Amino acid sequence: MKNAQERQPGIKAGIVMNMIKPRTGLTNEVRVLLESPETPLLQTRIHDRVSIARSSMTAGVLQGTDAKAKEEITSPAEEIVNRISA
Repeated sequence: MKNAQERQPGIKAGIVMNMIKPRTGLTNEVRVLLESPETPLLQTRIHDRVSIARSSMTAGVLQGTDAKAKEEITSPAEEIVNRISA
């Protein structure tokens, strides 16, 4: 990322944590390791959901019935658009 930012100083980046397991200390440990002023962590977290894992065999997450999965998949797009336009 630093190389890209050196070539294009206006470029923006962010990290989306995904495949998050609920109630594990590991998530917080990884979050702390990933936090940096150069590349911020986005607020959106995508959890390890069966509906996401099966989405390649079904009609996809957006066509499924898991509302939380749908929100988790679409939220990064909203967050990215908000960051770009800020």
